[in-house]
Amino acid sequence: MITLTVELKGSFMKNNITSFFIDNAEIFLKVMLHRWEQGLEEAKWIRKILESNDIYEGRILDLMCGIGRHSVYLAEAGYEVVGIDFSPLFIRYAEKIAKRMGVSDRTKFIVGDARDLSIIPEKFKPFDAVINIWTSIGYFGEEGDITIFNEARKVTRDYGLLIVGDTISKESLEEDFCPTSYVEFPDLLILHFAEYYPLSSTINDLWRFYEKKGDNWIYLRTVKLSIRIYSLGEFASMLKKTGWKVIEAYDSLIGLTPLKKNSRINIVAIAIE
Repeated sequence: MITLTVELKGSFMKNNITSFFIDNAEIFLKVMLHRWEQGLEEAKWIRKILESNDIYEGRILDLMCGIGRHSVYLAEAGYEVVGIDFSPLFIRYAEKIAKRMGVSDRTKFIVGDARDLSIIPEKFKPFDAVINIWTSIGYFGEEGDITIFNEARKVTRDYGLLIVGDTISKESLEEDFCPTSYVEFPDLLILHFAEYYPLSSTINDLWRFYEKKGDNWIYLRTVKLSIRIYSLGEFASMLKKTGWKVIEAYDSLIGLTPLKKNSRINIVAIAIE
C-alpha cells in the first residue's frame, strides 16, 4: 500500500512536450500498449464512419499516431495510412508492429510535428481522411491547435473527413473533475494531481509514475503538463475557422453512441472549400 501526500502550490512549470513524449517516452509507451485492444475497437468504428461517408479505400493521415494502434488496423482493412508523431520511439515501435502485421507496404510512419505537415512527401497527398484519437489536442495551446487543423486541411481533399475521438472536453471535465486520481495497470501505476483554471480553460496535470516490482510500487519519475481544454462548441468553432465543418458528434466512437451533455470530444467534420 502507498501512502502519499503531495501539496501543489502556484502554477505549474511551462509545458514540456519534449520531456513527456521524448525523454519519458519509454514510460508512456507502456500506457499505449495497455490501450492496444481499445485501439483495435476504435479502429473498427472509425472504419464504419469512413464507409458511411463513401470512403471504402484511400489515404488516411493519423495525426499524433503514437505506436500506430489505429493505423495498422486501418491498413489491414485496405487503406493506405501515414502516421506522424513527435516521438521517435513511438514511430520505431509503430514500424515494427506494421512489419509484424504484414502491412508495411500500406503504412508510412514519420517523426514530425503536426504543426508542420510539409514534412509529408507529396506522393501521399491529398488525404481522404485525417484521424486524431485520444487527447492529442491542447498541448500546444489554442494557437498551436489552430495551426494543426489548418495544416490538416491543407493536405486533405475537398470533402475529405476529419475524425477526432476520445478527447477530453470542458463539459466532461467540469462534470467529473477530480484533483487527485489514479490509473493502475498490472505493471504501472499513474497518480494524477490536477489543477483546473476555468478562465483560461487549462488543466495543469502532474503525472507521477510507479513501476511494479514484486509486491511493491517503485517510484520512477514525475512529469508535468499543461493542456488547453475546449468545449464542444469552442472546438467546432475552431474547426470552422480552419476549413472544417462538424457533421456528426458522439458520446463515444465505440458504438457511435449519442452525444450527452458531458461527452468527450468525438466528432466527424468535413473539409469545406
